Amino acid sequence: MVNQALKQQLDSPWDGARFARERTTGVLMGLNWSQVIALALTLGVMMILVFIGGFPRGFFTALVLGTVAAGIVVPKVMGRPLLGWVGLWLRYLLRGARNQLTFVRRDSPDDENEVSAVPAAPVLMPGEFSTVRDKSGRIKTGAGARFRLPGEANELRVYTLPSGAGFVYDPRRGEGIVCAKINTSKAFTLESFDAQEDRTANWSEAISAIARMTGVVRVQHADQTTLISGSKVMEFYQQKGTEATEAGQVSGEQVNPFLHAAFVELMAEAQDMPVHETWLTIVLSRQKVAKRVKSLGGGLPAFMQVALSAMTTIEGMLPASGTIVQSWHSPRSLAALIRSAFDPDASVVISERSGNWVGVSPSSAGPVAMEVFTDHVRTDGYLHRTYKVSEFPQAQARLGFLEPLIFAGDFRHTVSVVWSPRDVRQALNKVQRRKADWRTTTRLLDKMDKPKSLEHDREQEDIHREETELVDGHARLDLAVLITVTGGDEMELEANCSDVLARAVNANCELRVVFLEQDAAMLAAALPFAMVEMS
Repeated sequence: MVNQALKQQLDSPWDGARFARERTTGVLMGLNWSQVIALALTLGVMMILVFIGGFPRGFFTALVLGTVAAGIVVPKVMGRPLLGWVGLWLRYLLRGARNQLTFVRRDSPDDENEVSAVPAAPVLMPGEFSTVRDKSGRIKTGAGARFRLPGEANELRVYTLPSGAGFVYDPRRGEGIVCAKINTSKAFTLESFDAQEDRTANWSEAISAIARMTGVVRVQHADQTTLISGSKVMEFYQQKGTEATEAGQVSGEQVNPFLHAAFVELMAEAQDMPVHETWLTIVLSRQKVAKRVKSLGGGLPAFMQVALSAMTTIEGMLPASGTIVQSWHSPRSLAALIRSAFDPDASVVISERSGNWVGVSPSSAGPVAMEVFTDHVRTDGYLHRTYKVSEFPQAQARLGFLEPLIFAGDFRHTVSVVWSPRDVRQALNKVQRRKADWRTTTRLLDKMDKPKSLEHDREQEDIHREETELVDGHARLDLAVLITVTGGDEMELEANCSDVLARAVNANCELRVVFLEQDAAMLAAALPFAMVEMS
């Protein structure tokens, strides 16, 4: 039996699949354009100094200048050139001088258009009808509402689609955002290896298909460990019991009175319980669907109609992977996700709301106050630190290798995976440039009689694999994984971060703190808007 299982794993179509390493090739000798230009300018200044000052004064002055420039321009720290870190520090200090590292929410008239509080029903459910359309069938957008968030996210405005789902519009980027609450029908780890392979393949195909959809610029899949009240769990338990009874099935006390009584007693005493909130965010570019928007009458209503069509298509793609769209988040349920990200204590209170009070008003979604530090942010009495997965498993990665990070512990943390599709022709051109850079570096190493490192050879393997996949017709997807960890104070934050870093070792991943950009990183990782700048 063991041999048969081993043979199945050895014959897996996933054999040999691995992630590329962090890119080390550049324009020349691993240096990027900014480093090459800086060194070229330095060399020009050195020649001028030698020409003007002569020997030995000008020569030694130029030598000192070249040594200092090489020490600043050439080194890399945590995958970024030291010159880049200098730029980040200057930008951070400039933001501090402009008072842009603090955010305080100020009271303002509530300009939101109140909508249904409950998460919207799936678009494909029968009986749905529009309540926000005019006589000609066009969507009436209304005034919309602001989430009142820090930084550039403050420009986001949320509207209501005819199905009740929330449609977030970013006027700065010209993008529309919809977010689905998703869940899986079966536990992945409890399935057989063959079933895991099938589900992984179906999920991969679904993500590739979504990314290939016209207008899609980013896709975010996030899992957030959050807290809900015990009464909410008990309410869900009773609801399922009622449904089973109406269907003529046994449930609750009828199945096992002792376990039923123990569960009821446990829920009565439970203040809060950790659960996993999972969502899938789709970001559409208005520019990329401009022709279709124009054919539907133009303007924001037509863009919202395009989003509705995309939502319907997505609902039909996911079930084969064991994943279903439970609902599309409404403006209030989106605001609840945002509010609980900044203030985890609020998630327990929010989970106890019912009826028209479910969720949070969009105008109250953002933090009351936010302060940005070099390696964390503080919001509403909590500290948050965001990491980026800088290196994925280099050996054969097992299916579901991110599981240790997702289930790192019963504390607030969010794991976000973001995909960004790229044009195949542009991706091929980029691969050719990387190949030319690699060959140039190889020729220079040969002329200098310097041995090539194993890392340099492996870089060629990554380039060849990427080119092969593109030629074979695979979708080009840039990938980023961000993890936001939360703690009540510095000691708790450090303890939670230590747990996540330990789990990263089990996942064979390397995590790197997003220094000097923690506010933008948190907005990208912990909020359902996929606000990630893919390089």
